[in-house]
Amino acid sequence: MLRKIRVNNFKKLNATLDLSQTVVFVGPNNSGKSSILQAITLWSLGLAKWAEAKKESKAKKRVGVAINRKDLINIPVPSAKQLWKDLVVRGSGKSKGKQTINIKIEIEVEGFTDGENWKLGFEFDYANSESFYCRIINHNHHEDNIKFALREKIGLLPPMSGLAGEEDKLELGSISSRIGEGKTADVLRNLCWYVLNSKPEKWNELTNIIATLFGITINEPQYDIFTGKITMTYEENRKKFGLSNGGRGFHQILLIFSYIYANNNSIILLDEPDAHLEILRQKQVFNILSEKLKRENAQLMIATHSISVLDEATEKSSIIAFIGKPHIVNNKSQLVKSLTSIGFEQYLLAEQKGWILYLEGSTDLSILKEYAKILNHPVLPYLESPFVKYVTNLPSVAREHFYGLQEGVSKLKGVALFDKINAKLQQNDLVEMMWKRREIENYLPIPEVIERYVSEPPKDLFSLHDTELMADIIKDEIPPAALKDKNHSWWINSKISDDLLDKVFSKYFQTRKMPILFNKSDYYILASFSKADELEPEITEKLDLIYETASQKEKL
Repeated sequence: MLRKIRVNNFKKLNATLDLSQTVVFVGPNNSGKSSILQAITLWSLGLAKWAEAKKESKAKKRVGVAINRKDLINIPVPSAKQLWKDLVVRGSGKSKGKQTINIKIEIEVEGFTDGENWKLGFEFDYANSESFYCRIINHNHHEDNIKFALREKIGLLPPMSGLAGEEDKLELGSISSRIGEGKTADVLRNLCWYVLNSKPEKWNELTNIIATLFGITINEPQYDIFTGKITMTYEENRKKFGLSNGGRGFHQILLIFSYIYANNNSIILLDEPDAHLEILRQKQVFNILSEKLKRENAQLMIATHSISVLDEATEKSSIIAFIGKPHIVNNKSQLVKSLTSIGFEQYLLAEQKGWILYLEGSTDLSILKEYAKILNHPVLPYLESPFVKYVTNLPSVAREHFYGLQEGVSKLKGVALFDKINAKLQQNDLVEMMWKRREIENYLPIPEVIERYVSEPPKDLFSLHDTELMADIIKDEIPPAALKDKNHSWWINSKISDDLLDKVFSKYFQTRKMPILFNKSDYYILASFSKADELEPEITEKLDLIYETASQKEKL
């Protein structure tokens, strides 16, 4: 079995992973979980090519063996360059006289076979779009390591691609090539034919598994020597159907188990085996697979984003999450949240920014930016393009999102700023705080900012304001005691956006028989008319705390 793999510069991967007898790679789409399976098959191909070349050559030391792109039956790519991380195959040289260096893919595997530990690595060097070179990474006693590594038989099965209406009879080598090209639709009947005729006892196991999972009886495949075609039927509710009548989930499971029975692999790699199955069968299939392969002392590695498989795998397997940097999962509940409610692009943002800001809504961010400009606060650049999520005023939503992200980006820090709410806040990697006043709009210097806004020179006829009308409305809407005292409780406890600003601007435009041209989403404009000496010290305190968190990544 394989115990550890180190991958550098392959597709999106730079990772070192510990493996066990049953490993589940979980993560959202395009996260790299399928790439790790492909990395293992590339290593296996390098091993096979190296061993083959060594047999044919008497040279004591081989410089490298060429691998053609078409040899990559399990990793179909239009150009060999697609294998390299970020498509980078050359770099700047550091030594004198050497302007460029070759960027190599490195894949090193540690294993345990026949009671012996071994370690073997290969590096891959780009030649052109159709080929590249493979060389062994030098280690002592690599001859013994090659001997043990060759005893492991690795098979990768991609997701089901549908089912062809008919199939020509193929040899096992052609079947493997079609599978590697992703043409699983062309080989299902062939695999069943091969199992029936070469391993009849396994055929009986296969029929029992299908009957258990689907209540279906699969009939023996038939070969027509005149047409060269293989046909196959199944029976359900005492009626006979052609194989193509079955559902995608049925085809997928028949493919998986017929593939396993047809091949004598000691290591099975399955890419999204549960893609077409409902939840209950996902659990059943995983349990049958893992139990069967454990009995045969085979290793199973599955790439999936199924929560059902994750539930079943928790106590039986190693779970490696491809969320942020690939890592072994210690907290399943956070991983479930990660897979179900957090998009992969958010993990990329978390890695890039190193921090996240939680606010009630987008207006809060706009007002914070205006305050930072007026105060000339160093947090401003961080507020210009933050990783921000709007969570209304629900700390629980912010926490679930943050700790789900942190499952993939362990060094992530966060700040959550809420309106004045009745909740107990926490202080850890996610710094939670609330305004002492009802909401952020309560910190606008009113009525000064409104008066300045309506006193602005008009940009057009619609922008021409009536300052006297606005002054009268303000006097009507703000209690006299509050107008005289900026520390009056009304400024602290009222919801200024609803209780004052909405009313003031609605009345203002209605009186002028105009559509309302200034809404809640525009209130940040009022903040831009503030003066530094008018702003409460608490605003600076909040900006300081955001800055402290946002700037941490640069200090690391």
